Amino acid sequence: MYERIVYTSRAALGSDARTAYDIIRVAHNRNAEHGLSGALVFMDGVFLQVLEGPALGLRERFAAIERDPRHTDLQVREQVATTVRQFPGEWMALRHGSDIDPSTLQSFGYVPGFPPERFDAARLVAFAQACCSRQPA
Repeated sequence: MYERIVYTSRAALGSDARTAYDIIRVAHNRNAEHGLSGALVFMDGVFLQVLEGPALGLRERFAAIERDPRHTDLQVREQVATTVRQFPGEWMALRHGSDIDPSTLQSFGYVPGFPPERFDAARLVAFAQACCSRQPA
């Protein structure tokens, strides 16, 4: 049994693609230690993250994420038990807005900020999967 957390947050002022790459560089090692997988999408100053794995490790990592000053306005969109990983084998896939195929944005009706009324948790997970399933342009 695993757990999955899906959340969005606003990047701190001054954050850019470099910030996201720095997050991923550290996340790969920490996620591997805890048996976690997932995806991070960074675009228009907003992070979308799907994090999944064993409950104890997931909760420990998420507590650290909540305290991270590189983002604000964290909104948990889903925290559920699951038997299936959506990102198996990905310690933390990363896609920056410039790497995402415009047709993916169009097919999901992307709106900056991922407003909850348009992007529920299932849609966020599907969006992250679609972004990460294609090679960056």
